[in-house]
Amino acid sequence: MLVTGFDIIFFWVVRMIMMTTHFTGRLPFRDVYINALVRDEDGQKMSKSKGNIIDPLDLIDGAGLEALVAKQTSGLVLEKQREAIEKRTRRQFAQGIPAFGADAVRFTFASLATLGRTLDFDLKRCEGYRNFCNKLWNAARFVLMNVASAEPGQDHGDGAGLALADRWIVSRLQEAEALVATHLEAYRFDLAARAVYEFVWDEYCDWYLEFAKVELAEGSPEQQGATRRTLVRVLEVVLRLAHPFVPFITEELWQSIGPLAGKEGISISTQPFPLAQAERRDAAAEAKIARLQARVLAVRALRGAMNLSPAARVALWAEPDSADERASLAATTPYMLALAKLSEVRIIDTLPQTDAPVVVAGASKLMLHVEVDRAAERERLAKDIARHQAEAAQVRTQLANEAFVARAPARIVEQRRAQLADLDATLQKLEEQLKRLAA
Repeated sequence: MLVTGFDIIFFWVVRMIMMTTHFTGRLPFRDVYINALVRDEDGQKMSKSKGNIIDPLDLIDGAGLEALVAKQTSGLVLEKQREAIEKRTRRQFAQGIPAFGADAVRFTFASLATLGRTLDFDLKRCEGYRNFCNKLWNAARFVLMNVASAEPGQDHGDGAGLALADRWIVSRLQEAEALVATHLEAYRFDLAARAVYEFVWDEYCDWYLEFAKVELAEGSPEQQGATRRTLVRVLEVVLRLAHPFVPFITEELWQSIGPLAGKEGISISTQPFPLAQAERRDAAAEAKIARLQARVLAVRALRGAMNLSPAARVALWAEPDSADERASLAATTPYMLALAKLSEVRIIDTLPQTDAPVVVAGASKLMLHVEVDRAAERERLAKDIARHQAEAAQVRTQLANEAFVARAPARIVEQRRAQLADLDATLQKLEEQLKRLAA
């Protein structure tokens, strides 16, 4: 396979094929991966004469402002541009460039490898993938703290003895493995990177680690052992899955995680790439966890709507509409208590008539049992409405200015319009809450 840019296909690629075929009678390569040309955040082609080139080593190791200025203004074709380039560099990189690390930079460009001909690179992109590397590192630390002394144990491969959350994460892992394999085969490195990112961040770290904490604290010794084995085995597969995108951090972590998962070898690079096992998919577990996630997200939304402190533990009243829903609520109560910061979950036949907001999640009506000071809440809502109205009026005035809309960059105008839409949506919700209290 050959990797190249679209701008030299007829200058070099075609000639390579023609010459090799003429002299050897064979094709030099059958696949040509055409990557996008990297441009700066304003969509301008990177050029030494423009002073907008970013050295990848500066992204990896970091660079101070003065070093950047010296690099951008050295060897200029047009000396008269020195002052403008220096001003631009000082404005754009006032604090220099922080060190993102090789893995974060590599993952950033893999995630941006779309089918487009050009790629507008924004430095902030690297921050998100540096955070991903930190998230993976912290997840591995949590696993090592909890399974360092655990025996790998026997894996029957059929989910026997596993808790609901363990069966769920094993099933979701198969989906992630299948997605990554499909996208890599199609050279969609951006989609493969996204599949790895979403599984690690959204499912393994944000959900499964929290489920595992509940099992490790409240489960039976057998369940705790099964959860420890699932924690380390899923993470070991994740490291192999993410290795092509973040090779350095995965190698470092695998040296500790691999032996715990029963793997042998001197490097993660010598291990087979993960392949999905369809027989380990568990549709029932995925459906049950999806119901639980919907309830947790609904309760978190309720907490936000009621301005509750993240540290405050309150009671939840739930009204299921069927016996199956009642059983599901009862079975997942330990998870609800931990993930939604609740003091108790009370399953009742009919919710009481109060001022507290009610939300429907699946087949249940949910309400937080909190005593509401109607006068204080009305006063708080009135202040919030006034503040949002002032902000919305300011943005609306700016957008009504034809000169601003005509001269401002298109992305700024779009940001202002999106901001106004968010403010109007928030205002509508606040006004509905105030009307409900005043009724």
